[in-house]
Amino acid sequence: MFSIVLLVVNHSRDQSIRCNIGDIRCRAMEKVIEASIVPCPNAKHGCKETTTYCNQSSHEKVCKFVRCSCPVSNCNYVSSYSNLKSHACSTAHVWGEDDIHFQLVIDRPRIFNMNLGRKKTVVFKEEKEGDLIVVQAFKGLEGVYVTVNRIAHMAPGIRDLSCSLAKLNEYSTLRSGSLVKKIQKVREKMHLEDDLMWIPPKMLSGDHWKMQICIAYGYKFIHI
Repeated sequence: MFSIVLLVVNHSRDQSIRCNIGDIRCRAMEKVIEASIVPCPNAKHGCKETTTYCNQSSHEKVCKFVRCSCPVSNCNYVSSYSNLKSHACSTAHVWGEDDIHFQLVIDRPRIFNMNLGRKKTVVFKEEKEGDLIVVQAFKGLEGVYVTVNRIAHMAPGIRDLSCSLAKLNEYSTLRSGSLVKKIQKVREKMHLEDDLMWIPPKMLSGDHWKMQICIAYGYKFIHI
């Protein structure tokens, strides 16, 4: 879409008048732009793919070099999925000594605490590969909703993860199982397409409570 401005010059009075005559489509120019070959926006992170301008967004959705943000609070590190795992395995963060950052071993359940009054996000790092798993709690009108996601690209080629999750109470336990979806940064709001564990108000005793998680490869749900 191009905006055309008509410039009218009155030579006898040495004056000019500018008139905007509206937006006019130049389909020939649009076709040239759409067919143009452009590099991937993630080229600086290692992607060597080029696409036509009109297919750029389709490639970005499955680009393995898409920008992934570190989910640890106050950390501004952003890079590709593989670089993010290296970042997690470096000395940038201490894992296992903080109540919101934990080490995680595949197929091994782990109990952790959530405190909705102070922190609604808990970050796990898988011990060997360095995958980052994010557990988030969102307060709703009817209880609390808990999501489990993984910071990773959407391209095929990396193993899927499944999650078994439990809300622990003294006399009752709420359990759920789901595949771990891939996101590129921590959610600020709950997404309805995410798999959710709903915790009803009767199972909540204040803002501080215990949960248990177990991450496995593929479609494997462990009873916890």
